[in-house]
Amino acid sequence: TILPIRFVWSCLLLARFMAIRMVKKPVPDGPFRFHRRHSYQLIQVSIIYLIYKYVLMPISIGKFYHWIRGQAMIKLYVLIAMVEVFDRLMCSLGQDCLDSLYWNTTRRPRSSRLIVSVIVVLSYTAVHSFLLFVHVATLNVAMNSDDQALISLLIGGNFAEIKSTVFKKYNKAHLFKIAASDICERFKLALFLALVLMLNISQGMDDKMIMNYIHMCGIVWCAEWLADWIKHSFITKFNYISSHIYPEYGLLLAGDVTGIGHEGVNLDHSHAVVKRIGFAQLPLVCVMARYMKEAFKYATYESQPSIWMVALGAFGVWFLLLLCKLSLGSFLQRISLAKLKAAPEFSSQNAKLEKKNH
Repeated sequence: TILPIRFVWSCLLLARFMAIRMVKKPVPDGPFRFHRRHSYQLIQVSIIYLIYKYVLMPISIGKFYHWIRGQAMIKLYVLIAMVEVFDRLMCSLGQDCLDSLYWNTTRRPRSSRLIVSVIVVLSYTAVHSFLLFVHVATLNVAMNSDDQALISLLIGGNFAEIKSTVFKKYNKAHLFKIAASDICERFKLALFLALVLMLNISQGMDDKMIMNYIHMCGIVWCAEWLADWIKHSFITKFNYISSHIYPEYGLLLAGDVTGIGHEGVNLDHSHAVVKRIGFAQLPLVCVMARYMKEAFKYATYESQPSIWMVALGAFGVWFLLLLCKLSLGSFLQRISLAKLKAAPEFSSQNAKLEKKNH
């Protein structure tokens, strides 16, 4: 939601920079000067558009839906397992690729490594977006199946994860990575269920079908929550890790949200926490845009609105999401700051700083 504002601002600064260069005048310093970091936002939006236009748009959601629906259960089980494994691998790879791109954009803009970084990020985003696209399509098939065999397969995959994790040796750092991965999984599950609901409503879902869908969403969400709870319970039990470690994880994330300890390092206040939990932003944006476009096509199949109505509706949706993001960000900032102030370590550190200042 913030990226479009940064993209427009970077485009205006770039146009101003080029206009000043065309008249052969020195570029003045100040807040309106085009910096290298502004080109990072331009590259990000360009990558999103390229993946959306040339990777996801050529895929027919209807044909892909019926292809998944016609596969045998054993094939779907293998497909779901592969998607989940490669999704985690891509999440761990994505942040390193984006950090490398930002470093080369701001520090070595004329180096050939910048081109390599752009190609790597473009390839990563294409692969990860396709994996998430398959995940949403599989979830759509599962939620619309009459025999509910596929939804049972998806729920069983959550409990199969318990077997692959609880009998291994973990320390506190590894447990934090598992908890961060669970945070991302729950967010993606909520987003994917919302996309599937939006797509089905645009295709003519009645009230009874909506209630049945909400009921299925509750089952899937409760299964995810129960599987994670059992998994963390046995991991802490078998590895002799106290449950008091989770408030410490909360303090760590609170420091990332407030920016304490990351002054002058991150792109914005949310970069640290996004990097720490391994949240894949660009692929999710591409997949969300593709399914929103498909839902819009079905919703406006009988009557095509004018281009101004489409632009106004898109701006309204974006502005609503922007308000939600700003409100949620402010709420998390207050909670995180209050959590840090209540921590003994933070209070003792502030006391030491006050003594030094006096």
